[in-house]
Amino acid sequence: MNKPELYTIREAMELLGKISRNSIYSLLRDGRLASLKIGRRRFIPPHAIKDFIDASTTTDSPSVTSRSKRATQMPLRLVPVRSDRRR
Repeated sequence: MNKPELYTIREAMELLGKISRNSIYSLLRDGRLASLKIGRRRFIPPHAIKDFIDASTTTDSPSVTSRSKRATQMPLRLVPVRSDRRR
């Protein structure tokens, strides 16, 4: 069977590990996954999926990656809420 020249959004979701539709559109909005529009439909070229996978591939250990993310997270700032509303 020949490799398709363009993938639908649903096919791209499957190829990228069954990620959600929202995740695909988020990648498209962020410019991390290339696409093209024909009429009202959006398609993903095979090279865009390969490029995304190549750019996302890492050799870091998951524990190292999660530790570094925790270190860069900003602390949550709590704001007091007034409960005495005037009518």
